[in-house]
Amino acid sequence: MAQALQPLRRPLSQQPTTLTSDEKGMLAQCVAAVDTLQWAFWLAGKALENIKTGKLYRAECDSFDEFVWRRWQMKKAYANKLIRTWRIAEAVFELLSNEVAPIGATSRKKPTALSLHAEKALKALNQAQVWELVPVADTWDVDAAVLVYKTVVEVNGTNVTAKVINGAVEALPDGDFDAEQVIDHIRSYLETMSDDDPEGSDDIDFAAQAEKAVPYRWVKRLAKKDTAAASRYLDSLQSQIDRCRAELLPAQQTPEPAEQPTEPSPTESASEVPTQADAPVA
Repeated sequence: MAQALQPLRRPLSQQPTTLTSDEKGMLAQCVAAVDTLQWAFWLAGKALENIKTGKLYRAECDSFDEFVWRRWQMKKAYANKLIRTWRIAEAVFELLSNEVAPIGATSRKKPTALSLHAEKALKALNQAQVWELVPVADTWDVDAAVLVYKTVVEVNGTNVTAKVINGAVEALPDGDFDAEQVIDHIRSYLETMSDDDPEGSDDIDFAAQAEKAVPYRWVKRLAKKDTAAASRYLDSLQSQIDRCRAELLPAQQTPEPAEQPTEPSPTESASEVPTQADAPVA
């Protein structure tokens, strides 16, 4: 594709607002080339898994890890990351693309929450977003990961990012994967994301908000692997809380008591009484 795409030195025509057939063909090539950048991780992951599963490296190297390093200076961790993401990417792509109507197509079907946001989500989909869904696929399956992503997209106004998906995954309940319960938890999490002024703070469940703010399940997994690392994370979290308290909350200053007038001593009182010599002369 790279060799077939010819570089342009000047416009192919002087038409101000329309494209010739040659220009339309060139534009299609260019768009397809740039689109490969968005989906390269998906294709690479599928290809790497074929190489690893089929042991297609064996004529050149003793191991898959050695092969990917020699070929692309790719570390084992990154190669495996690509392999773990491609199935999710493919499933999410199929979900969204089935909801995006072709240009010029008309439908009598009532638009759904997913179809209203599918095109925008499809254009924004990237490896970082898909990677946040890997723990869901590892714990349950790819269908569960797709349901999490679908729920995030369906919420009107949600800007789908890796950070938003990460929060949705952290909000998932423990235990067996119950679709209705998962959807309720994700929607509840997304509803708390607004940065508007929290009017009516009496109605806020601060305990629930705090529970959502701390990624308990992630810390739990980290503590199992590395207790010291989990401790450092919690120390950093506490430091951030202390900083917020110091910078954002007004200091509760206790007003100093007003000075009380002191009673004059007998000596001072006597000295202030005018004597006969001090009295004015009539």
